[in-house]
Amino acid sequence: MAKPLYKRIARSIIGDPLTDYMLYSRYCYRALRQSGFPTGRAEGEGEYHRRWKRLFPLVDPYIYRLFVNYCGPTPDIIPEDILHRIIEERLNPRRYWDVYEDKTMFPHFVGTENTPVSVLARINGSIVLGYDFTPVKEPQRILHECPYDALILKPSVDTSCGYKVMKFFRSGDHYQASSGVRLSSEYLQQYGRDWILQEAVEQHPFTARNCNTATNTIRIVVYRSVVDEAPHVTSAYFRFGGRDAVVDNAHAGGRYVALDIESGRLAKSMFDEYGNRYPFPDADCIMPSWNRAVELSHHVARSIPHHHLFAIDMAIDKNGKPVVVEYNIGGFSSHAGYHVGQTVFGPYTDEVIDFCLKR
Repeated sequence: MAKPLYKRIARSIIGDPLTDYMLYSRYCYRALRQSGFPTGRAEGEGEYHRRWKRLFPLVDPYIYRLFVNYCGPTPDIIPEDILHRIIEERLNPRRYWDVYEDKTMFPHFVGTENTPVSVLARINGSIVLGYDFTPVKEPQRILHECPYDALILKPSVDTSCGYKVMKFFRSGDHYQASSGVRLSSEYLQQYGRDWILQEAVEQHPFTARNCNTATNTIRIVVYRSVVDEAPHVTSAYFRFGGRDAVVDNAHAGGRYVALDIESGRLAKSMFDEYGNRYPFPDADCIMPSWNRAVELSHHVARSIPHHHLFAIDMAIDKNGKPVVVEYNIGGFSSHAGYHVGQTVFGPYTDEVIDFCLKR
């Protein structure tokens, strides 16, 4: 996706590092103002500056001043430009992204038993393929014979924030979205060059309590250590959709609430994308199958050897089985984790900084 013109002009004049610094700093300053938080120097800011100037001489003060209101005075809050341009580039090299991030490949990397059942797919504008990547001569017949009550259609590459995700429900001899769109082989052909059609996970009654229309997920952040390759969960929160939503993304009106990493206990407050706080109705409940979800997140991290930082989205199905709906290895989003009081790397932050300095 092409960058806006003003960003391209800025980069051509002052270069990528300064442009990233200015854009992220401006965003956090505006968020500070909109949230009504003080914009002046915050407690612990000196230590924060000393830590991150080891990686880049300009350290944005505003991301710290914003998220100190949620995380407390910790230098583990990372300047956004440093996180994306320096840390992420070294932990998850961009040259390996493309195939790993293609959603049609998820079952092949983490196991078909750990992902929703794939019904049909299209790769790079090819003919329609089956779950095993063999050509399907009659996609309409596959749809007619499909045994699932609901299906999810989504782009398999170049997508974020639930863009173009559609949910279709069985209606007699065909599938239809709530918008009235009917699922057909013709519709799939014009939907795009890269997509995947999957079983819609029938989720656990607990995870469906706050929204039964979206596939609600647990976001688990895993850092696989650059020292000993051991995977560690460093952040986790439960995400659920807004009213009548198809996706659980905060940008689409969803909410998220912290999960205690050790116990899977849900926190007392939930947040929207702007960091506004609300009471959470299921506070202090334990997420079903939490330990199994953690084990599966470790498996995902071990299955993708070229990368070390993962944002994994899991659903809990009706039988309590964790299912990997998606994992993300590029464009890491830290804000929701900060809102719920969790930092990206936790106790492993210095280890990551030392690794980046050596690189």
